[in-house]
Amino acid sequence: KQTNIKKRHKGISAFVVPMDAPGFSLGAKEDKLGIRASSTSNLIMDNVRIPKSHLIGEPGQGFKIAMQTLDGGRIGVAGQALGIASASIDCAVKYALERHAFGKPIAEMQTIQNKISQMVVARDGARLLTWRAAQLKDNGERFTREAAMAKLAASEAATMCAHQAIQVLGGMGYVSDMPAERHYRDARITEIYEGTSEIQHLVIAGDVLKEYKQSY
Repeated sequence: KQTNIKKRHKGISAFVVPMDAPGFSLGAKEDKLGIRASSTSNLIMDNVRIPKSHLIGEPGQGFKIAMQTLDGGRIGVAGQALGIASASIDCAVKYALERHAFGKPIAEMQTIQNKISQMVVARDGARLLTWRAAQLKDNGERFTREAAMAKLAASEAATMCAHQAIQVLGGMGYVSDMPAERHYRDARITEIYEGTSEIQHLVIAGDVLKEYKQSY
């Protein structure tokens, strides 16, 4: 909540709002493209009043707290994206080994092998970035740039792997009997929430530029 308009973002404070607070309610459940096992709805606050004791941190620290929460959340989203990427790889490789064409498994075809290689390299590279960001966070060190890099790499790897899994499966990848189409739908949100891929680029580049300016 903006507790001091004149201070702009430094005038934002964070509060705990109880679910049973008068005026607080949940909006209708959204019908989403993916992550359908998770419910999503708007938080509606109509003239909600809460006591000062519900303040988180100090007055004016709300924006800082929100940004720190995003940093940590980006590591979590990276982990989610890695799971989707891995599931997509599992689906594609198993199908490629079982599906035969021209008298042999399609896994023996160079085009399919190239796709598998690209998927695994992207997934494993993103995994290392995610581990680095998590380690920095656990050690109490600054990890803003590293979290953004992990989230960016992992989410884009998830989308790419899910896309390529469908390509490996062909028509079977487009039907709900196979898990590939679900992975594709679930992957998309990882490039959106906790900051879009475009925002991650801004965070990363901004931090790099700041570092170089300070070195002059």
